[in-house]
Amino acid sequence: MTLPPMYRMKKIEVILEGGNLPFLQDLMIRSGITGYTVVRDVAGMGHAGPHAGRMTFNDIQGYVMAIAVGPEVQIAPVVEGLKPFFRDHPGVVFVSDTAVLRRDYFDDVGA
Repeated sequence: MTLPPMYRMKKIEVILEGGNLPFLQDLMIRSGITGYTVVRDVAGMGHAGPHAGRMTFNDIQGYVMAIAVGPEVQIAPVVEGLKPFFRDHPGVVFVSDTAVLRRDYFDDVGA
């Protein structure tokens, strides 16, 4: 089976404390990203040691991961905005190449 034509995009994955999610959402919206997915109660091992999912009964203290896809022109400003943020806050950002079938879902820049 051969894949149909795909369109190259960038994928950004950001893990940060849930209380900082509104900052990230605003940054993405201002960068032109029209959609994203949020995964709550993220657990794992980091520089400060292990962290569990939701440790309390609210979404503010646990970690979340936001995932978005778009052209580099939309992803780059998010990365630039996160650089100073991560000097004072825990979290990580990953950017990778990806491909999408429906470019119009991710790219208002043009086909």
